[in-house]
Amino acid sequence: MARIEILVEEPSMKEFLTILLPNVLDNQWNLNENYFIRSFEGKNDLQKNIPSKVKFLSNWNHEPVGVVIMQDQDSSDCKILKKKLLDSCSQNGDCPKLVRIICRELESWYLGDFVAVNRAYPSFKYQNYINKSKFRIPDNCNAFDEIKKIVPDFQKVGGAKKIAPFINVETNKSESFQQTISGLIRFFETVKD
Repeated sequence: MARIEILVEEPSMKEFLTILLPNVLDNQWNLNENYFIRSFEGKNDLQKNIPSKVKFLSNWNHEPVGVVIMQDQDSSDCKILKKKLLDSCSQNGDCPKLVRIICRELESWYLGDFVAVNRAYPSFKYQNYINKSKFRIPDNCNAFDEIKKIVPDFQKVGGAKKIAPFINVETNKSESFQQTISGLIRFFETVKD
């Protein structure tokens, strides 16, 4: 049986994926059985741990294995950051890998689905925001600051747990979300074969 390790920079992404992925992956994939989500304490901690994780997984001899690395773009150049992460993987092993840079941050995915935010936070009236120009392309927003303004009681980990069950994979307006989820689905299919 194949195994996939997903390495993410923070606990909120782990919580989000823990809820979302079982709804989008083939039912042969089971969290904490044949795929695992490992969170770190920020991007520096994630990057520091990539070499040893990739080395370990590249020497895994029980079944096919792959590694996924997900990090927020924040203010970094997306292409340079992705190359840095891929290089870190390649220098330390040869297992199949997927690197996804979240443009700009996880909260952009929430701004891509105001209906999900409203269902998670019923006092939030998404109709007041959905047509504002700054939210038309959620990946261009300073999303964490924006979501804190419009949903004052939003917290990173708690928000991930509340919003993830309601995210609509088909209609989310975040291009980063769409690219990441479709890439994950393809990668899981590739490692399975």
